[in-house]
Amino acid sequence: VLLNLSRAVLPDAARRFPDLTVVLVTAPPAVLAARLAGRGRESGDDQVRRLARADFALPDGLAVRQVLNDGTPALGLVRFLAALQPERG
Repeated sequence: VLLNLSRAVLPDAARRFPDLTVVLVTAPPAVLAARLAGRGRESGDDQVRRLARADFALPDGLAVRQVLNDGTPALGLVRFLAALQPERG
């Protein structure tokens, strides 16, 4: 099951789903800023607030797979799909 959750509910989700793995999709601040500016949907102040929210800590104890989304959409998709694959050991 793949869910899009707010980070505020992650502790509760982890209690309900003991095998929960978080896929955290991130990009460097400069990439995020350029993308937000390019979209033109938010004012400068709104962009600053949104960038400030992007720097956050996840609750302790979660299994996390991080996806760096700093390139093309196609590369981001490849990385995201790779993160969904089971670990091989």
